[in-house]
Amino acid sequence: MIENPYFQFPLCALSFDQTVDARLNAILDYSVIEAGSKLFQKLTVERRREFLQGKTVSQTNPDGINPQDWRQCAASYGSHITGVTYHGFNLMIERHGQLRDYIAKFEARHGRDALVRIKQCWLFKTRDGHGLTYREFSVLCAIYSAIGDKELAQVTQPRIRRCALGYRTAAIMQAELPRRADKAQPLTERQLRDTIARLHRNKFFARCTVARRITYYSNRLDNEAFRKEVLERHSYPGFFHDSQAAQDQALTAAIKQGRSIAGRTAQTPPIVP
Repeated sequence: MIENPYFQFPLCALSFDQTVDARLNAILDYSVIEAGSKLFQKLTVERRREFLQGKTVSQTNPDGINPQDWRQCAASYGSHITGVTYHGFNLMIERHGQLRDYIAKFEARHGRDALVRIKQCWLFKTRDGHGLTYREFSVLCAIYSAIGDKELAQVTQPRIRRCALGYRTAAIMQAELPRRADKAQPLTERQLRDTIARLHRNKFFARCTVARRITYYSNRLDNEAFRKEVLERHSYPGFFHDSQAAQDQALTAAIKQGRSIAGRTAQTPPIVP
């Protein structure tokens, strides 16, 4: 089993289905099977055989998995590596298929979607009502999708607002919001501001605002390293410009001096012995 596993899923999953519970359970099942499928394919034939030993369907194990059904193998291995317990895989596979089909149709309309990568325990805390509200979860997913694999990223509130609904661009939100099954609407400015503040206070990410208008986020750097990186981003362009200007001036002066010396040498008559 992987210690402290992460779940990964397309951002548009946050717009799936009519209820929050159905959406979270579908994201859970989708993430487990996708992780299981990806990692099961990397196993050697011998390792696959070892894993499936005692788990396949038989007369003594009528509820076992069919080793010829890739979805069942992926579900079983995904459950194993993530530590998520299932009592049968039929419903899990069905929900995975429904969300997978939804994602495929969404990406057919709008292109490849952004990905969200979050800790597994955050999804369970949200689903089971233990420490995270769905609003906090969706905003957290929005911010993490915007950061992606970067050390830090500049993220605006409008972007967080639409990504929390599952839409990576304003054009996609405009097209998809009227057809949304749960009729959800974007968070108000106050709702979004308060939610971001709570998540920041609880250390889900580092955050700072420069010049009261540019806000940076990071989920990889601690607060000290994060602020140092932001400082370098904002001070280096000015330093680089000044440094280049000084070097250009020095080069210009050297060229002028060289031309002056060459001119004086050309004007000096040769010495006759």
